[in-house]
Amino acid sequence: MLTTDGPCMPYEDLDYSVDAKIATIALNRPDKLNAARAATYDEIVAALDAADSDEAVRAIIVTGRGRAFCAGTDLSGGGFSLPRGGDPATGEGIPVDLGGRVALRLFEMRKPIIGAVNGPAMGFGATFLLPMDYRVASSTARFGFVFARRGIAAESCSSWFLPRIVGITTALDWMLTGRIIDAGEALQKGLVSEVTEPEELLARAIVIAREIADNTAPASVALNRQLLWRMLGADHPFEAHRLESRAIAATVGTPDAAEGAKAFLEKRPPRFTGKVSDTRYTEAWWPQKD
Repeated sequence: MLTTDGPCMPYEDLDYSVDAKIATIALNRPDKLNAARAATYDEIVAALDAADSDEAVRAIIVTGRGRAFCAGTDLSGGGFSLPRGGDPATGEGIPVDLGGRVALRLFEMRKPIIGAVNGPAMGFGATFLLPMDYRVASSTARFGFVFARRGIAAESCSSWFLPRIVGITTALDWMLTGRIIDAGEALQKGLVSEVTEPEELLARAIVIAREIADNTAPASVALNRQLLWRMLGADHPFEAHRLESRAIAATVGTPDAAEGAKAFLEKRPPRFTGKVSDTRYTEAWWPQKD
C-alpha cells in the first residue's frame, strides 16, 4: 500500500494515493485485467479531479495492479452496453462515449500525467494513454487499438490523439488492422518514450515525476502543458504567439518568476510558492477561456 500525505478517497475500481507531491492512480481490478466497467470511468474522472485540485500534487502517475494495465471495456457481461436512444445520423440524443469523457478530462488537466504501462493495454486501455504527457512501458506491455476486431468504432477521442502522436500512416495501420503492438514497436513508432524492465517501471515513472515536482513552477508547468496540447490544432503560429504573449505577461511579474531568476543566479534549487489556482494565472492566460 502506498503511503499517503492526506486521506485516501473511497474508490472500488482503483487506488488513489499521494506521496511526496506525486499522486498515483492505480486501476485495481486485477481479476478482470483492470477492464473498465461504467463505474470505473467515473472513478478515474473523480481521481483526476482530486489530483488536479490538490495544490500539494505536482505530478500524477497512472498504472495498473496485477499483470495488466487495462484490458479495455469489461465484456464479462456478454458484450458492449450503451443506453439506447438518439439518432446516429444527426447525433441528436446520442449517449456520450465514456472513454471520451475520460480523455477530455485528461486533456484539461493542469498537472502532468505519466502513464506507467505495466502490461497489456487494449481498447480503452490503449486510448486512455493517449492524452497523457509521458508513456513509459514495461517490456511486457502490449497495445491494441482493437475496435475494428470488435465491430465498433474508435473511442476516447483517439481519432484526434493517435495521428498526432504516431502519424497518420501508423495510426491507420493500427486502427484498421486492430493488431497487437509490442513494446518495441510502440517505442519505435513514438507511442511510448521509454521501455523498462518490469521491476524498474514504477521507479522510472517516479524519477520523471520527481524531476517535475522538485524543479519546476506549478503554474508554468500547467501553462506549458496546455499550450503544447492545444497548439496541435492551431491553424497558424500567430495563435501560439497570441497566447504565449498573454502567458509571459501574466507570469513574468510573479514571485515565482523572481525566484526562478534568483535561484539561477545563486546556483541553487528554486523554491517556488505559486499555485495553479491563483487567479493571476487562470484569468489572464488559461487557454480554454478563449
